[in-house]
Amino acid sequence: MRAAIYCRVSTEEQEREGTSLESQREACLEKAHELGYEVPRDYLYSEAWTGTDTDRPKLNKLREDIKQQAINTLICYSTDRLARNPIHIAIIAEECQKKDIELIFVSEPLDNSPEGQLIRYVKGYAAQIEHEKIRERTMRGKKQG
Repeated sequence: MRAAIYCRVSTEEQEREGTSLESQREACLEKAHELGYEVPRDYLYSEAWTGTDTDRPKLNKLREDIKQQAINTLICYSTDRLARNPIHIAIIAEECQKKDIELIFVSEPLDNSPEGQLIRYVKGYAAQIEHEKIRERTMRGKKQG
């Protein structure tokens, strides 16, 4: 069984302070190993890009792999690493579901039941709110500075 791993940070600060691409990748690889999945090097996707934008180079390549059914499973560290918009998360989850590709979040074990989908949506909405708060604080800081 072949898995792909998707990791994302949006800032250099994030990269330095805990949710680095490397720490996400290690946790995802550990989960893949635990579940018995093979993760070819070509299916390790990492990028520094805003989570509010779905037009990301590595995410686009991953979504193409999903459409082609090149993988059996997609592993991400958490929902907010996949996207910061609940609708974007739902779209990608549906793309996976249509191709019978399992979507696994390391830090948030969710299934594809209706309840799991609802929880995933709520977590996506919470990530969107957090992004808006960060943007607001940044703008306030720029005005004061």
